[in-house]
Amino acid sequence: MSLQRLRYRPRRPFWQLPQHRLPVLSLYKTLLRLSKIFPNDIHRKYLYFAIREKFRSRRYETSVASTIKHLKEAQECRLTLQKALEGDKESFQHIDDLAWGRKGRLKQVLEVLKKKKWKKRQKIHKLVYDTRNVQSRMIDPHRVYRVPLDPRLYKPPRVRFFRKKRRPKKKHKWREGLVKYTVVTQLGYRLQRIRGWRQPTWISMMMNKRIRQHQKRIDRYQELEYYLEMVKGEKLMLKTLNPKLGKEMEGFDILILQEMKDSKKFYENMMKREKHAKLDGSV
Repeated sequence: MSLQRLRYRPRRPFWQLPQHRLPVLSLYKTLLRLSKIFPNDIHRKYLYFAIREKFRSRRYETSVASTIKHLKEAQECRLTLQKALEGDKESFQHIDDLAWGRKGRLKQVLEVLKKKKWKKRQKIHKLVYDTRNVQSRMIDPHRVYRVPLDPRLYKPPRVRFFRKKRRPKKKHKWREGLVKYTVVTQLGYRLQRIRGWRQPTWISMMMNKRIRQHQKRIDRYQELEYYLEMVKGEKLMLKTLNPKLGKEMEGFDILILQEMKDSKKFYENMMKREKHAKLDGSV
């Protein structure tokens, strides 16, 4: 089924149909495979980035006529690559000129880099790191989709970045009437508190959140204990009825025991940290 017939089917857009997706994806994969066969490294890099960029920039195409036109261009590109690999000098020279910046997009980029007087070197580096046009950068701004310029074509001048000097921290005066004291919670946490001022909301919410988390852990541990007792009771009952059924129940409590062990380990580590903090404070 051709794309010309798909324009008369408005129920489902043509780009969602397999009759469109299969030829596009097969062409894309074929072009990438052919680009990997080229012996020169600079040819392989240029072809890979160019093919990927062309297909990505046209992925939002919804016109049937322009889609057919782009597919024909891709088929012509495939024929050119095949001719170049078979030994056609004209096709190979065309690809070589494109890769080395003697024509095409790279030629325009090199002319801009060499002719224009740059006031800031960072702008040169931005153009060298990504040679795509402005529209492609806006559509795919992530660095994964960048098309870098080969260093054999142009080496940008070095840029020296100076670190910004950090401002000195302000020393806040200790207000009169404030008293610092230590509070030990039921779970063993030691908190430094200040008497004589209103506690900020974010500190109250932080403490509330920690209490809720610990309560959830305790509730979960009690729930696991209940499940473990239930599994053991069921296993014992099946064993009394039939020893074979009791053997089939083996292994059901492994995950429960493992989770209980992890919970115990968490609280043991927490208490160790608190003990070390006490020792450090006493020293």
